Amino acid sequence: MPSNGSAPKPLTPATFHILVTLADEPAHGYHIKRLVEERTDGAVRLGAGTLYSGLRRMQRDGLIEEVAAPETDDDVEPGSRWRFYAITKLGHEALTDEIERLEADLAAARAVAPRPA
Repeated sequence: MPSNGSAPKPLTPATFHILVTLADEPAHGYHIKRLVEERTDGAVRLGAGTLYSGLRRMQRDGLIEEVAAPETDDDVEPGSRWRFYAITKLGHEALTDEIERLEADLAAARAVAPRPA
């Protein structure tokens, strides 16, 4: 957990997308990578270094935690060494704060640069 008990602000794009992915259900690293790419139509691609260093940092900061593999996950063979991650309460709070920050930024930008008709 970070020393001040809160997530860094603003979140990096990788952290944001990982938290969004884990908001639904726990997942392992490769599945997180695939879901982020699918949800962003390939605009965000998490390389192995970015993904796994991000997961370690987020776990250290208390935003996510390692959990047991879901018993209902058909992609996971018994005894698999894949690590699964779930968002924590602090992670949910950080995600909510980041969404609010992004919405405020978008509103401010739209106020000075409205969309063309």
